[in-house]
Amino acid sequence: MTKFGVICLLAGIALLLFYLHVFTYERQFFSEQHTNKMLWALILLNTLADLCAAWAGAPLAVLYLLAFGLFVNEFIFIFHRGVIHGFLVGGIFIYTLLCLHGVIIPLMALLFGMNMYMLVRDPYLYGLSIFWALAVCDAILLIFRKLVTVERLKMLLRCRSQARLVCTSMCLLLAYLLLETYIYYYNFPQIWTSLFHMLTSLVAQASLYVVLWYSIDISSYIEYELKTRQVEKQLQRQVVHYQQYTKYISSLRAFKHDYKRMAETARHLVDIGSQEKALRLLSQMNEEMERSLRYVQYSNHVVVDAILQECANRCKEKDFSFSAVVNLPESLGLSDLELCRIFGNLVDNAYEACEQVREGKRFIRIESGVSGDWVTVKLSNSFAGTIQLADGLPVTRKSDQPEHGIGLASTKQIVESTGGFLQINVDSDRHVFVVNLHLCI
Repeated sequence: MTKFGVICLLAGIALLLFYLHVFTYERQFFSEQHTNKMLWALILLNTLADLCAAWAGAPLAVLYLLAFGLFVNEFIFIFHRGVIHGFLVGGIFIYTLLCLHGVIIPLMALLFGMNMYMLVRDPYLYGLSIFWALAVCDAILLIFRKLVTVERLKMLLRCRSQARLVCTSMCLLLAYLLLETYIYYYNFPQIWTSLFHMLTSLVAQASLYVVLWYSIDISSYIEYELKTRQVEKQLQRQVVHYQQYTKYISSLRAFKHDYKRMAETARHLVDIGSQEKALRLLSQMNEEMERSLRYVQYSNHVVVDAILQECANRCKEKDFSFSAVVNLPESLGLSDLELCRIFGNLVDNAYEACEQVREGKRFIRIESGVSGDWVTVKLSNSFAGTIQLADGLPVTRKSDQPEHGIGLASTKQIVESTGGFLQINVDSDRHVFVVNLHLCI
């Protein structure tokens, strides 16, 4: 086998390892329906497509556009991810490889004492540049996977404003780098051309990762602020819940104080033969008891009950139909704060959706059930208009604040972190939105 054949073989192996690194990192975003066979099929498909394009002599820009297009379309259409997910997660690794290749080619040209035009026209050296770019990128991906964990990247994807910023920056820089590859096909003899190209590739790589790291930090801050607001709101709910319970206790004490006197009066009426008056008095006592001692408990968990009590009061003011029965076992494995975030997000979203529905059709229903080692909580509510799902979650129609759309994503993350899962069903004909929480005991 010739030297060129060996380099082609090594480049093919390095390309296969590159896609293997990427898909093993990305498989944590995929649903369970995507098996290892499908992932291996995609790895081989991408590798063969790139090798065939390179063998056909396609320009470097075409090779990277092909790889970028394959990644983005696979994430959007095969794995049913959003456009932002496809561009960000599918494109950042191709972008990294392009930047590294933009460093390797001028570096090799300087080492071999030639310009980039001569190096690209030499099949052996050109293949060697591809191999070294892939080899270095494979090593960098190992570091990337440790620094930018899946959880951190998911957090960025939940904050759509920051994810759009990273995607926009990457696409602009990618377009610039692809346009800059034209210098490989013109005979520029000056050394500074290679140095300038190497420098721009390094700056482009550093710039995107600075934006990425900054956006992840901002996303973390937004989620922290959102959690803080939820805690503050839960404290307010607890105060309202405490006030309602205190009022109930006061009414009970007042009724007990008057009960003895009313019972003696009823007994006296019976003794003197005024049974009808005694019955009317007992009936009034019963009505008074129902009116003053009425207290509805929606859950056996005090935090969840406080959230549902507050939602029920808001629904009563707006004439929404509200019903809830939520019984949770003590061994659920979720903290009070996590339960607060889960049910707070769900009832807030349901209430806001009902506000857009015309009167007479507004409702919120919550029920729970236990089956074996699982607790299922089902929340149904009416909605108006249409609901679009992306990554299994509804796309928010609000755009005035960056934290909108994080609530359900945060709820899903909490549920999945404890071994459970979240399902969303949208009945567009009846305009009913259903969330099923499956919590592991």
